[in-house]
Amino acid sequence: MSSDNAEEPIQSPLGTPNRYTTTHDHSTKKSIFHRSLPETLTPYGAAGMVVFDSYKTFTHPFTMSDENDIAKLQSHPPSAPNTVWFPAVGESLLRYCDWAPGETIAFHRTETLDLGVCVAGSMELTLDSGEMRVLRVGDTIVQRGTMHAWRNPSDTEWARVIFFLLGAEPVRVEGKPMEEDLPWSGEKRHGEQAKLD
Repeated sequence: MSSDNAEEPIQSPLGTPNRYTTTHDHSTKKSIFHRSLPETLTPYGAAGMVVFDSYKTFTHPFTMSDENDIAKLQSHPPSAPNTVWFPAVGESLLRYCDWAPGETIAFHRTETLDLGVCVAGSMELTLDSGEMRVLRVGDTIVQRGTMHAWRNPSDTEWARVIFFLLGAEPVRVEGKPMEEDLPWSGEKRHGEQAKLD
């Protein structure tokens, strides 16, 4: 991350998203909104980047019967400040990422399929080949385990991309695995929390 001050309060002018989770009333069998998961998401991250994790699954296949998925989610602590969690094989994650004007994320690779939609501002996605695309509101990205970097090109506007991440085996190119590479974390952290700064 480009910011050095990790103690700065985490705030995004794009607002805190809400999560509305449905379930079933055990006595009436009617659909209702789940009451034990907070509706307002908790932000984390480092100065210049704000992250909100909306929902995680930890097994594949997973079951929603008897609210097993919710119990599993509640048994995993939220990400610590200045860290980020990436799903391992069979896990999934719905994540909001907000970037401050000019914020950059260094080149990195995760063992995930990242499906993203830009919903505010714009973001530059640069690949290690030098190719680059600008995501604008409504654009999508299908990021398939490649080495990539992010940058908010605006001097004034925050950007938000919503990602659905699926844990995957490393991509193989000519038989060579393209393994996770998170230069800021100093070690392989697939399926665990990795430091952001």
